[in-house]
Amino acid sequence: MFRPTLAALALVGASIPVHSHAAGPPSDATSVPAAWVEAYDTNQGASAAAMYTPDATLWGSVSRERTIGTAAISDYFGRTRPGVASNTVTLGDYTLREIAPGVAVASGVYTFHRRLNDGSGSSDPSRFSMTFVRGTDGRWRIADHHSSRLPAAAR
Repeated sequence: MFRPTLAALALVGASIPVHSHAAGPPSDATSVPAAWVEAYDTNQGASAAAMYTPDATLWGSVSRERTIGTAAISDYFGRTRPGVASNTVTLGDYTLREIAPGVAVASGVYTFHRRLNDGSGSSDPSRFSMTFVRGTDGRWRIADHHSSRLPAAAR
């Protein structure tokens, strides 16, 4: 379950606007995870990369090395996956907190879903941490993103 702890949410009567994030990074940090999911689910590398700072670092679940910068991040998310019709992700439990003015951190779990051309599919439960920064345009973007598969449950 998402437990927002941003100081801004402590304001009585504060509300988070509900809107589509297809146009790019949101103006409030609490909307970044959902905006990232929406961008990822387009299966377009440029849409996902628009959520990151120009010098962002991504340590992806299926990469053996870091991906740095929006051009490389666009390539990472936009790469062709033979036999794959679509990739989506669903957010699970995570927390988000502002750690300094203009800097927020989210960490938790999400699940990647892959639908293959033959109609079959698979899911990969994973964990993540993301560091967001607010740009001079007032938009929050991901500066650092780490993702890794969840280990098997202990028996």
